[in-house]
Amino acid sequence: MLKLIKIAVGSAVSIFLADVLGLSYSTAAGIITLLTIQDTSRETVIISIKRSFAFLLATFLAYLIFHLVGYHVIAYGIFLFLFIACCRPLCLGAAVSINAVLATHYLLEQDMSLPFIGNEALLLLIGAGIGTLLNLYMPGKGREIRAMQCTLEEDMQRVLMRMAEYIEKEDRSDYTEACFDKLQEDIAAGTKQAYAYMNNTFFQESKYFIAYMNMREQQTVVLRDIYKKIVSLGAVLPQTKQVAVLICEVAVSFGESNNARELLIRLSEVLRQMKESPLPVSREEFEDRAVLYGILMDLEYFLRLKKEFADSLTEEQVKRYWGMCRSDL
Repeated sequence: MLKLIKIAVGSAVSIFLADVLGLSYSTAAGIITLLTIQDTSRETVIISIKRSFAFLLATFLAYLIFHLVGYHVIAYGIFLFLFIACCRPLCLGAAVSINAVLATHYLLEQDMSLPFIGNEALLLLIGAGIGTLLNLYMPGKGREIRAMQCTLEEDMQRVLMRMAEYIEKEDRSDYTEACFDKLQEDIAAGTKQAYAYMNNTFFQESKYFIAYMNMREQQTVVLRDIYKKIVSLGAVLPQTKQVAVLICEVAVSFGESNNARELLIRLSEVLRQMKESPLPVSREEFEDRAVLYGILMDLEYFLRLKKEFADSLTEEQVKRYWGMCRSDL
């Protein structure tokens, strides 16, 4: 709905400005605005820049051909063939239609004087400029992503708490991968929102959300590996309780602004305690101890992914999204 409003208002304003300036073919400015407004601000700016370059190319070709061949349909056909042939390798395909229409004005008026070329340049400037200015406004995207981040962390917390619960159970028949469904759906939705936000803002810091979603996606892959190890466990060992407690600690404190350093230290302590435990007395216990060790290694990788993400942030990102200075990390 917002895009439709922008198109309607922008086209009307462009035609009005072109009329006020006394430009010929003023309605073309409105059509240019309509075709300029894209789904994202970044796309709008890019297409406006491409059309500006294409206008220079179209004007050069039209001037050359109309003066050599004359102002008639055959000349316009030659112009269009050469113009499209030049635009394709230059990736200016999206700019062909507008500039082809502007070239018809030269044909109809049989005029390529400097004032009339200026008329066409102003039509393009007004139409593309109004469309670009209107499309720089994209409300609410940042808030939506922040809300999705909170949802994702709640999803991940539930998955971890469920792991802490079931790792201490012998009967895990009702423990299925369905616990990952909502998490995976929300990561996909969050990633889509993050890319949309990046394309609607020109701040480098907007890439923070892309990196954040990628980090959570990688962590989800690790959690799936931990899940598989948990369901493969047999007996509940004394060491299982230590691992369950650690998973609980991770669940309650792994949020967005936690750099995972303290959790990694805590994990090292649990590993040390396991190494100091008496040796297994049976093959089954040996296998289950090995699985528990594998879970701890996966959990370490899970935490290191967060630490690497935190370490990669710029000072500006830390201030903007975590509300602290890097020295506080």
